[in-house]
Amino acid sequence: MSALAQQPGTPEVALDGAARSARTALITLTAINLLNYLDRYLVAGIVEPLKKHFGASDSEIGLLTSVFLLVYMVASPIFGLLARRMSRTLILSTGVLIWSLATIGSGLVNTLTQLLIARAIVGIGEAAYATVGPALLADHYRPARRAATLSIFYAAIPIGTALSYVCSGAIASAFDWRAVFLAGGIPGILLGVVCLFLKDPPRGQFDETPAACPTRAPMRESFAFLWKSREFIVATSGYIFFTFAFGALAVWMPYFLQSVRGWSQTSATTTFGIVIVATGLIGTLSGGWIAKRLGGESHTSMRLCTMCMVVAAPAAAVALTATSDALILIGLAVASTFSFATQGPVNAVIINSVGSSLRAFAIGVSVLLIHLFGDVPSPWIVGEISQAGASAGGGLARAMTLVPAAMVFSAVAWSFGWRK
Repeated sequence: MSALAQQPGTPEVALDGAARSARTALITLTAINLLNYLDRYLVAGIVEPLKKHFGASDSEIGLLTSVFLLVYMVASPIFGLLARRMSRTLILSTGVLIWSLATIGSGLVNTLTQLLIARAIVGIGEAAYATVGPALLADHYRPARRAATLSIFYAAIPIGTALSYVCSGAIASAFDWRAVFLAGGIPGILLGVVCLFLKDPPRGQFDETPAACPTRAPMRESFAFLWKSREFIVATSGYIFFTFAFGALAVWMPYFLQSVRGWSQTSATTTFGIVIVATGLIGTLSGGWIAKRLGGESHTSMRLCTMCMVVAAPAAAVALTATSDALILIGLAVASTFSFATQGPVNAVIINSVGSSLRAFAIGVSVLLIHLFGDVPSPWIVGEISQAGASAGGGLARAMTLVPAAMVFSAVAWSFGWRK
């Protein structure tokens, strides 16, 4: 229980101050999360200029994202441990400043190797923010409100991603590729300074910490506790399958629409981008609102996630098998909306599965696992299956059936969290 909640005589102004601090944290961290995903996909919007300037191959350009993800995955649990011993607002500010300065540095490099190093440093900064940010935000709100709050936080993902494509292309056309990185990094400097003035609330002020939860245990004991947490295992397992499916969909769906359904490149990329932005915003916010209405408990959140995947899987199958453009769009929109609706609830379950001392670490480990087994291998696996089946015809169409299949496995995994 919060200290404020335990004192009936607490002045109303103190309660108002806590509410203002929570709103300020939510607005600031959501803005940074939007910038986070805008920065993450800057490279994708300027592939052609980068290839031309550095004389790089497709694989070398792809390596820029691979290096970022590798560093991001490995660094996430480390920052989760540091958050137990250091000021979280200091870690947040440092992380945002690191990735922003590295992004600005990306626009000043002269070789591809230097750009690879800069993008790796971006991964370090984003790992600091991605693990500590949600944990700090969770301590501003009671468990029942966290799914709705985190849904607002994660609604920045589709918006930031779409803005990245739009802004990078427009800036590169008006100036050059260097200006894209400079424009992406400067706002982060300002937001990084703002983080220093955020309130770091008492850890676990609204929680009842599990009795067995270690507070300052080494990494081995912390991993052991997560392994014994049924909520964490169930939520993360389903999240891995979800990330596997959506990672493959995000990479291959525009090309699928072009090569299998005969759409033009412009039509495929633009339509897919619009669908992702619209459904991402609607789905993420709706999922959080519904989870809050259901009480915000872990088992009800897992039930909601399961039902969302039960709807999303057949809708994705329709989008991938239909020949009618209308059915493709309907299937894709339904699958995306219900997929994004899981983001707030599943992350709230992960956060609530441990005590406040392990919260950032739990997020860091889940980030590591969902990327390592999810969207890092899935685009490659789909590509390999597509290539292997190309001679027999319908290679990519056959490979993309992994998307609804992974959604089904996600629903099965999350269904084990229905019981209290």
